[in-house]
Amino acid sequence: MTKAVGVETPRVWQLAMRATTVVACLGIAVLLFELVTDYDLLALLVAGALLFVAGVAWMVLAPIGCAKFRQYRAVAIAPIVVAVGAGLVFSGLPDRLAWWLSEGSLTQAAQDCSDSGGDWFGVMYVDYVHRSDGGCGFSRYATNGGVAYFAPGTTPPDGPPQPYRYVYEPFAPNWYRYTMPIMHD
Repeated sequence: MTKAVGVETPRVWQLAMRATTVVACLGIAVLLFELVTDYDLLALLVAGALLFVAGVAWMVLAPIGCAKFRQYRAVAIAPIVVAVGAGLVFSGLPDRLAWWLSEGSLTQAAQDCSDSGGDWFGVMYVDYVHRSDGGCGFSRYATNGGVAYFAPGTTPPDGPPQPYRYVYEPFAPNWYRYTMPIMHD
């Protein structure tokens, strides 16, 4: 047991608070992994469940730790971990990291652009590769979105969005993100 201003902190509370912090760290790690790889919805659900469990445990343990044992530092660690993780998520860093780790293998695969099913390119999982609008599309989402490569000197078609036609947005040299808007008259 440790002492905080004349009050001993029970070992059970210390271990429970450490476990809560570890579960929060694990939840953030799984969330960042899922955002970098876009691997599976299950990973996102696991991250959410871990963060939920850590949050509930923290809401029970934090008031006890602050009021009864004066353990302010131990109580502050889990929210700091979650805040840093949320900052990383909203900064766009996972997307940039995934692109940095995958661009080489995606560019190499785009040179052939042979139609294929699901495969890994770097850390990105691609549902299928296909020729589209003069470029090579790598579909990553069930909603017909993904990234497309256009050889130097070529560009995707542009113009106003049309139903069931890809809309391209540049994001790296020769690379575009695309989506397919579904509009009704």
